[in-house]
Formats: sequence, C-alpha cells, structure tokens
Amino acid sequence: MGKISDKNTRTLITIPKELKTKLEEIAKNQNRSFNNLVITILKDYTSSPK
Repeated sequence: MGKISDKNTRTLITIPKELKTKLEEIAKNQNRSFNNLVITILKDYTSSPK
C-alpha cells in the first residue's frame, strides 16, 4: 500500500458482507471509490445536527 498523508489515518472496521456489497454498488453507480463513499457518508453524518 502507498503512504498516506499526515492528515489521514488507516483504520480497520468489520461490517456485514451484505452492507459492503451495497456500498460498493452505490460507489460504482456514483463513479467513486468505496473509500471515498464511506468517508463522504461519515462526514455527512458527523456534520449533521443531532
């Protein structure tokens, strides 16, 4: 794997296979990477008022 920037960190999560498949399909339909989709979802969730 390539070097990541100082602003980022790697993490390992465990998710259901079915969820990963659905997210991969969404990412493909949006012409983006799985990683980019997950980051976007997490940013949106954490910036929404609770």
